Amino acid sequence: MKRITLLATLVVLLSTAAFAHTDRILSVRSDGVIPELPPTYQTTRLHVAFSEGDVGVLERLDFLSSGQETSVKPCLLKLVPKSSLQQLFLSGSWYHEEETLPHYLSVQFRDTLSPEGLPEQLGVSFLFSLRDAKLLEVTQTLPIPGQNAVRFQGVRLSNGCPE
Repeated sequence: MKRITLLATLVVLLSTAAFAHTDRILSVRSDGVIPELPPTYQTTRLHVAFSEGDVGVLERLDFLSSGQETSVKPCLLKLVPKSSLQQLFLSGSWYHEEETLPHYLSVQFRDTLSPEGLPEQLGVSFLFSLRDAKLLEVTQTLPIPGQNAVRFQGVRLSNGCPE
């Protein structure tokens, strides 16, 4: 009986730990507030602006958190697919240990023209730290030619612009 109880406890603890590392799907209001964030990050804001004249070109991406702000440079914004505002996807995690990865927000701009049948939508994601608003990484989701697959390619940055 003790063995079963110990095994059940272990399963619950492991599943709780796994759940804590799962990204939460988030939303952003027009004023930049992300309502699903916990009280610790209640002052966090995300400001996204697309051009009106040139159909859907991303003009501005600003992230404010914990009293810090990061404005993504225009040279980096050019990686974002046009008209991806309709496919803006936010997720984040703040219930994990921060030794390897800070609490974060992922902002994905998905390409509305992605071919059907791919396992992931093409586009660009920006990973920001909720602790200090730093841009941690930028990743492009690109098709693998001749295959029904994608690859995730990290964007190397130099002075805030792609190398």
